Amino acid sequence: MISDAQWKTAEKLVSGWQTPDFDDSGWEAADSLGGIESSMEFFQWNGDGGMYAWPGYDGISPFLTQYKLAAVGLLHVYSGSGALENKDSLITPNSAAEFTVSAASEPVSPALQPQIMLDFGREVAGRLEFVSDSDQAADVNMQFGESEGEALNEPYIGTNPIHIPPGATVHGPKTAFRYALLRFERGSNVQFRSIQLAGINYPVKYQGYFQSSDEKLNRMWMVGAYTAHLCMQDDIWDAPKRDRGRWMGDLDVSGRTIEDAFDDHFLMEETLDRLLGPAPVTHHVNGIAGYSPFWITGEAEYYRHTGSMQQLESVHERLVQLLRYMESELDNRKLYANTTKTSAYVDWSPDLNGDTPESRMATQFEFYAGFRDGIYLLRELHDTQNADTFQKSADAMKAGAEKYLLDASGSFGTRWQTNAYAVLSDLANPSQYEKIWHNSLSSVGHIKYNALIITPYYNYYVISAMAKMGHRAEALDWIRQFWGGMIDEGATSFWEGYDPSWYKGDFHSSLQADDTTGYQASLAHGWSTGVTPWIMEEIAGIHARGGGFSEVDIRPDLLDLQWAQGGEPTPRGMLKVEIHKENGYKTTIDLPPGTVARVSLPVSSRNETITVNGAKQAGEAAENGQRKIVVLSTAGHFELISH
Repeated sequence: MISDAQWKTAEKLVSGWQTPDFDDSGWEAADSLGGIESSMEFFQWNGDGGMYAWPGYDGISPFLTQYKLAAVGLLHVYSGSGALENKDSLITPNSAAEFTVSAASEPVSPALQPQIMLDFGREVAGRLEFVSDSDQAADVNMQFGESEGEALNEPYIGTNPIHIPPGATVHGPKTAFRYALLRFERGSNVQFRSIQLAGINYPVKYQGYFQSSDEKLNRMWMVGAYTAHLCMQDDIWDAPKRDRGRWMGDLDVSGRTIEDAFDDHFLMEETLDRLLGPAPVTHHVNGIAGYSPFWITGEAEYYRHTGSMQQLESVHERLVQLLRYMESELDNRKLYANTTKTSAYVDWSPDLNGDTPESRMATQFEFYAGFRDGIYLLRELHDTQNADTFQKSADAMKAGAEKYLLDASGSFGTRWQTNAYAVLSDLANPSQYEKIWHNSLSSVGHIKYNALIITPYYNYYVISAMAKMGHRAEALDWIRQFWGGMIDEGATSFWEGYDPSWYKGDFHSSLQADDTTGYQASLAHGWSTGVTPWIMEEIAGIHARGGGFSEVDIRPDLLDLQWAQGGEPTPRGMLKVEIHKENGYKTTIDLPPGTVARVSLPVSSRNETITVNGAKQAGEAAENGQRKIVVLSTAGHFELISH
């Protein structure tokens, strides 16, 4: 059946509507939105809605690809009142033997049905594919889980039945999972050529890279990149299991990961455009006040990475409208006042989720960052008039915050999230860093049981603020506890919520996110990937400053590592940095054409010189004489050594 605009609809049931001679002239014409697979909009916020069982339904956008992957392990194998034969063929691709199932001849309870759990060894996104090689039909019930506990106890998308006709190839619903529990309800001597993953994949190349003397740190970088890749589906989603939709806060973090690792344009531009919506802009992005400035900071990062003036020009008008809408949220003190009564969400943490003084203060700092980056983008667009106008508002916002939000100790309270974003937004002055560190951020990583939880999402801003304040070593220690803790607990992608102190026995059931606890928490979440861009920014030291890497700051920092190397894709070619501790620092940089680099290297004294390919350069003193900056203005291979 195909519904279209010729169909008629009514809200109330009318007797006799099923008969051919029924008079439907009083009914309204249906709105025809198109086929279920005609737009990526129809794939947002859903888990197929049972459509997977419809013949011919594919359910993915045409730009996505598919691949096959066999399970690597079998768990909870139980014959029940039936029989399971040649089980190992499920983990042996192209096995001559075929997996064979015989369920009971009469209906039995699920506890007596033959069952088997497939373990794919890592988080995957896609669906299960059954290839029957039998003249008998089968009925199977599927339960999926990102963890073993979820698949057994509380699968997020429930129990999904599937009918497998003789000799057919059929697919289950789309979701993200590692484990698939199968219970065979009906079928006698049913043979399967294969039961495997039909993965759904956005086709990008892993261009960026990072390697160092710390193998766990290397793994964190790659797990972050892989997590972001899993979220690249029908647009860039927060997660492939839940919510399966666009959220700007998530994209502000995952977009940086995506650009560092993949240099994607198509999906990034699609997602940014659809999040902002059509002109005129009359509401906050995602209906969340802080996500409007994050749209601007995300757009600015995208422009700095790609230099796409065409994309920037396409959002020019709406950028101005968004900034004006944000201005309407300020009171006469130029503080964020939530005049539109929208969600004042900052983080899943007490007093930061809801319209509270703490969330208003953090949102003020997010707004200031949005204005800062919005003004930068407007100047890149040569829109001086609007840039100057919004600069006055930004100056007033900063003055208002300094007058009304600073506490007696000289910081913005004690909360990590709030103080971190005060630093990142540039609203906090460097002269305030010491007090902010002493009163708030110095406790990061030193609280074993913390009721004031912080998500991996906002933790990226915390470790970035710590680095900006000159506390990179402390940030790296927290990274090893936090993201490294997930790795130690077996993470193959980074989780929506985490704390190193949470219960380990059934880890997934203890994860806290979305103001709740349990299996619904996502184990692959884009906002949790911030460790990947942090490593690129603070160890490889690569910070794009001009559009499309026309200008770049390179401040490599080995911290306690012996060596490290990283590569960043740019529109001009790969930018590569390699650092070794050899009688000081030896840094090697491959600079693409058209990029001017300011390279900051550590020195032992102000009199120390730096050689660039053997030629001495005095350099510019920086960071109280602890570093010197040299400028590289031509493409090529450079060896820089501090002497």
